[in-house]
Amino acid sequence: MTKSTITKTLLKLEAQPKEYSLGFNRLTVLPIRVRKNINLACILKGENNNLSMKDFLNNLTNQEFINFLKLA
Repeated sequence: MTKSTITKTLLKLEAQPKEYSLGFNRLTVLPIRVRKNINLACILKGENNNLSMKDFLNNLTNQEFINFLKLA
């Protein structure tokens, strides 16, 4: 991901309501291309939802999340 896309993603994350979990908010602000790839990976793992990805994103620190975005 480019730096501008990462910045936009982080700004969208800050604007999300705090009533939802951090993992859910991080998942919903990801670009569509990344979300589709995550959904496909979850389906190929045999999951019928992406709860494992929400848990994964919830447990990342802010710097780890930024590093994840750089690789996505």
